[in-house]
Amino acid sequence: MKILSIDTTNRDINIALSYNGKVFSIEKGVQTNDYESIVSLIRTILKKSKLNIKQIDYFGVCTGPGSFTGIRIGLSAVKALAYSMKKPLIGYNSLDLIAETVKGEFSGILCVMQDARRNNIYSAVYNNCRGFSRITPYLLGDVIQLLKRLRELNKKNSNVYFYGDMILHYKDDIRKYFPHSTMLPPKDGNSKSQAMISLISDNLKQKCNSFRLLPFYMYPKDCQVGKIKK
Repeated sequence: MKILSIDTTNRDINIALSYNGKVFSIEKGVQTNDYESIVSLIRTILKKSKLNIKQIDYFGVCTGPGSFTGIRIGLSAVKALAYSMKKPLIGYNSLDLIAETVKGEFSGILCVMQDARRNNIYSAVYNNCRGFSRITPYLLGDVIQLLKRLRELNKKNSNVYFYGDMILHYKDDIRKYFPHSTMLPPKDGNSKSQAMISLISDNLKQKCNSFRLLPFYMYPKDCQVGKIKK
């Protein structure tokens, strides 16, 4: 089974290809709106794995939340490939991907925290006590709201772990509400690539028509765009 997966929801382009038990990966940092290299990176990883695009069995793409431009461009690119090759397409959530990356490194509750800009964070809480599962909706809000909700959720006083690109930024708030919690260190690109393939492999039955796969955007309720004053 050959799987090609792309994630452009964050500050990097991440491409992973799984073939014969091996995972090939490419990661490239991008500047604002600089996603033109997706096609060339796909060509590079295919060459690296000695495959051609027609041999791919499944395509995967991260649908968000994350960079508005990145989500749209990544999703459009993979949709076009899946449609033209007449191959199944599987979407997955960026918060689930982050949690999957460290799934084997904690026992208790994991809180994922990612930058959503404007002093907001994307978040979700996962439980690894009796199998791995998400136990909250996908969340968007400020860190104090999240930590208060997490404290109410953790009535059994399970071990609490934090992971994501905002944990160091909010480490003082985290220590205030969870003084004995563990902040997991960042993982390398290979770990993320393995997680990208793992999520697709676990959800092969959820393949969908490429036209029906939609981006997953989240907006704060109070986010409004006012009229431009002349």
